[in-house]
Amino acid sequence: MADSEGSSSWLKSLNISDIWKDHGECGALAAIVISILVPVLFSASFFAKKKGKIRGVPVEVSGEAGFAIRNARKTELVEVPWKGAPTMAHLFEQSCEKYTRNQFLGTRKLVQREFVTSSDGRKFEKLHLGDYEWETYGEVFARVSNFASGLLKLGHVIDSHVAIFSDTRAEWLIALQVNLLYLCYFH
Repeated sequence: MADSEGSSSWLKSLNISDIWKDHGECGALAAIVISILVPVLFSASFFAKKKGKIRGVPVEVSGEAGFAIRNARKTELVEVPWKGAPTMAHLFEQSCEKYTRNQFLGTRKLVQREFVTSSDGRKFEKLHLGDYEWETYGEVFARVSNFASGLLKLGHVIDSHVAIFSDTRAEWLIALQVNLLYLCYFH
């Protein structure tokens, strides 16, 4: 690529004619150097900050030194997600006691169902739904308790299987909580 102008011909081949016209050879060279250096400097400063972050703490397990990756700001390990709630059933019960009157599950009634044919002949079901009707935590907990009692009354035992088959609905979540509650309390 050597020509009569010597080593500056590679700058012209980069298709930076506007910069070249306005600022000359030095301006174009400065633009190229800055466009390379700025991302490199930002990357270096970003990675330098991450290296200084404490991501783990030294621990001793069975008499051997080790390193645990956990929140270094906490001095003790978190054993349960919520005090007094070692299982999901306990957590659900605590939430229902704490937020008894708050809205929990919302469902919408089916107002109308129609089938729409698209331009390519396929049929689609179009649903028209009403407003949300909310159940509180207390109401849902009562439904879960009643459902679990019904399973017991029907003779369901702990070692038998339960299958939940449903669309994503409030009843699906209630049935799930029944099974967690059943395993926890009636075991």
